[in-house]
Amino acid sequence: MDSKTHRESNTGLIILLGIITIIALVIAWSAFNRSGQDLGDTIEEETMEAAAEVEQEAEEFAAEAELALARAEARAELAALEARIAAGAAVEEVEADLAEIEADLDRAYANASAEARQEYREIEAEFSQAEAAVRDGAGDTAEFFAGLLLLLEDDVRVDSDTNGEIRGDVD
Repeated sequence: MDSKTHRESNTGLIILLGIITIIALVIAWSAFNRSGQDLGDTIEEETMEAAAEVEQEAEEFAAEAELALARAEARAELAALEARIAAGAAVEEVEADLAEIEADLDRAYANASAEARQEYREIEAEFSQAEAAVRDGAGDTAEFFAGLLLLLEDDVRVDSDTNGEIRGDVD
């Protein structure tokens, strides 16, 4: 058998297999439709459910990322404020800055989940203690700031990957 005859034989076989496949698909489609369901409607419904699930997960991830960012910003601002206290900043300025940091966090947690709001209540209590310590001129103000920084650090972790690049993760 020469190569031309062999190619024609293969082409004929491929065409025959293609026709059989198409017939099998038509039979399967009609059998499915006889079961009382329309395949198009089923596919559309499954697609809509999957899209809604992905959208919800994306929204949850965005909310978690927003909270992590707000906590990281608050930690940075508190660390700077702690340094200003050590340098002898006025009590009124410190109180105002603390109130501003707390208001920023309150806005970030306004639409958070119930679990996140519960965690924020602990942070609010620590802010109240820190504000009282600043107002009273207590010497252990640094201890209150350290507690606040630890509370804000709970959910945000910075790791380095295998290449030594720093990557932030949310627990």
